[in-house]
Amino acid sequence: GSVPALVGENGAGKSTLSKIISGIYTADAGQLLVDGNPAHFSSPREALDRGIATIAQELALVPELTVAENVFLGREPRTAGWIDRKKLRAEFVAVAERTGFDLDPDAGVGGMRTADQQKVEILRALARGASLIIMDEPTAALSNHDAELLHGVVRQLANSGHTVLLISHFLAEVLELADTVTILRDGRHIRTAKAAEETESSLI
Repeated sequence: GSVPALVGENGAGKSTLSKIISGIYTADAGQLLVDGNPAHFSSPREALDRGIATIAQELALVPELTVAENVFLGREPRTAGWIDRKKLRAEFVAVAERTGFDLDPDAGVGGMRTADQQKVEILRALARGASLIIMDEPTAALSNHDAELLHGVVRQLANSGHTVLLISHFLAEVLELADTVTILRDGRHIRTAKAAEETESSLI
C-alpha cells in the first residue's frame, strides 16, 4: 500500500537493482528479502510466483488481441480445450474492479493510447497475483495528460493495497507520488528518506 521511489543519475544502478528484484539478473552479493525471508530468483517467473512484476518502458502486448486476451495471455480459462469467452470476460471484470480501471475488455490493444496500454500491463500483473509492481520510467514516453492519468493509476494501486516501486528521472513526479525516496549513486545507496522531507534540490 505504499509507493517507494528509486532515483539517481543514468548508470547509478536503478534499473539493475530492479532487475535483480524481478529475477532478470542474479545478485553477486547482498541479500534480497521478500516478506522478511531471504529470496533468490533465477527468472522473472520465479519472482512473479512471489508476487513481483515489472512494467517496463517497452510494453509487451499483442496489438492484434483484445484487452482481456492480453490480460490473461497464456492463462486463458478454457472449457473442453476452447477459450471460455464468458469466463474470460468475468475474470477480467473481477480484476479491473479491484483497480477501478475503466477499460473495454473487447477493445483491440493496438489502437489504444499508451497510458491505457500501461493499464493493460498492470492488470495482467495483478491477474497473476502481483503485490509489488515495479514501474521503470513509466511516464518517459507519455504526454503530460497521459502522465497525469498514470499518476492516478499509481495512487489507485497503492490505495488498493499494492506496492509500487517507482523508478523515475522526473523528481517532481517522485515527490508528488512517492512515500519514500531512495537515492543511488554509482551503484551505492546514499540514503532513504520520506518524500515529504525532500525537495528537488536535496535529491540532486
